[in-house]
Amino acid sequence: MSAACKSKHRAKGTALILSMLFVLVFSALAVSFATLSGANVQVASNQHRVNTSLYAAQSGLECGRYLVKTVSLDQTKDNRVSDTEAEKVWSDLCAYVATQGLDGKTVAYDANELTIQGMALDGSDATFTVRFYRYAGDPHAIMLQSTGSHNGATRTVGITMGITKDREILTYAIAGRGRMWLTGDTTIHGDLFSTWNNKYVSPFNTTSDTTILGTVNTVIQKDSLGSYHYDLETLDGNGNPLFTFGQTVYDIDGNPLTATVGTIDEDLCLTDTNGNPVFDENGNRIPVDFENRIYSTADQLQGYHQNVQYYDPTKHSTSMAGLSISDYNTDDYRDGLTSLATSTTTTEYFPHAPGNYAQASSSSSRKLTRRVYQNQTFTNVLLPSNQNALFRNCTFQEVLYVDCNKNASTYYNNVRFEDCTFNGVIVTNTPKSLLWQNNALYFTGTATFNNQSSIQEATILAPHFNVDLGNTNPEQSDNNVLTGAIVGGIVDIRGNAQIYGTIISMADTSQWTSGFVTNIGATLDDGGSETTELGDIGVISITPEEDMMLPSGITSPIIIKPDQNTYSESV
Repeated sequence: MSAACKSKHRAKGTALILSMLFVLVFSALAVSFATLSGANVQVASNQHRVNTSLYAAQSGLECGRYLVKTVSLDQTKDNRVSDTEAEKVWSDLCAYVATQGLDGKTVAYDANELTIQGMALDGSDATFTVRFYRYAGDPHAIMLQSTGSHNGATRTVGITMGITKDREILTYAIAGRGRMWLTGDTTIHGDLFSTWNNKYVSPFNTTSDTTILGTVNTVIQKDSLGSYHYDLETLDGNGNPLFTFGQTVYDIDGNPLTATVGTIDEDLCLTDTNGNPVFDENGNRIPVDFENRIYSTADQLQGYHQNVQYYDPTKHSTSMAGLSISDYNTDDYRDGLTSLATSTTTTEYFPHAPGNYAQASSSSSRKLTRRVYQNQTFTNVLLPSNQNALFRNCTFQEVLYVDCNKNASTYYNNVRFEDCTFNGVIVTNTPKSLLWQNNALYFTGTATFNNQSSIQEATILAPHFNVDLGNTNPEQSDNNVLTGAIVGGIVDIRGNAQIYGTIISMADTSQWTSGFVTNIGATLDDGGSETTELGDIGVISITPEEDMMLPSGITSPIIIKPDQNTYSESV
């Protein structure tokens, strides 16, 4: 055989070997890819099982939340839930859950644990178990745990819930059943709420120098605005507030828009007037700046505010505890108090002429014979009905209880405090109707508030009283600092005041459309308060403290409240 033939045969042999090697390599790769693909399928399947079990667990948690929200529990007028009441909450919850027949499952419970096992997650073969449990040493806490299962995978979620007194009203800076005027240098660090609903008279009036760092909540329905004879705010044709962009904005494709005005979406980001999102030059959504709100001179709400929340039954309750006189019973505060002795008298009028308490401001002013107490310190005292006292330069420790008749106008108390110091709380009896000239707490001169008493959750608890608070001349003293709830039929805050709590004007004033306004801040002609001097106008700040307790004397439901900060997930 020639050398050429031998070379040709060697080349063929080499090609065959290389082909076999390629076949082996690609076979190995194919097996690897198949194995990897199978592993990916298994991983995906495992992830699906884990996710489904987590969804099931979260469904169980929502089921538990629903049960604690819908169970009917007792009410209490005390500021905290007792151990005995907490024990009854547990037994009521267990009995309620047992009667629900959830998914046909039997409920097992004892003194400290309740379990519902094997409930099905709709649309899948996953199940979840709901468990309520508590520790014997802490009857005020209930743990809610839910474990979801799907094809061998399990996930558990949980949250801690507290047994407490409902205090929804304390989430607002000011809440009431009447009109509210906010004027002057007033800053509200929270939300407002009013049940006032009149087609001709607005529930809210604010001036351009007021600031509401929160929402304005009303029972007016947005769909009904067309029948009202005033505008709360400027809205577009779709009922949305309008804002200037304040910068060049772009559509989703990056094209600049010629429009300079738009509205906002549920995330409080800017949109065009058709509701389409707009973006900055970097393609980011633009949060609204409420300083850029568009106003008209006809708007009842001027100044800064973070939107009007029109009535939504899922967000607003018109029957919050503290808005009705039937919620109040302050009798327990008077136990063990010493009645004030009689004293000298003086004659005054209410309302009075500017700068002169002894002169009536009008023919409708009430003439009062006041018992005068001066330069004294009082601790745990009761002011009997019809004293109409004048306290000058007095100091009050613990409780001052102002008595009156619950059902009649013949026994009342119109009290004026001049240059007084309050190291405790003022509490009144609970008249069934608002008689603003009869039952009143009127603060003049320099009022100093520094509650050092055992009752920290209130400064003034005076339902159906006219509470006229302020009159602190800026040249004469520092700001008043008040902590806890301030309750009155109508509450006026004037002068300088820092308030850490909720203002509650609980009187239903809907039958008097021309008067009875809760005035926060003041002008010399504000239409409602007894503002008479330039010194009445000052700086006011109100900050709600929703984690405070609702004061004793206000009856509200006991609730089981989830603590969102305790949510947890585990295998």
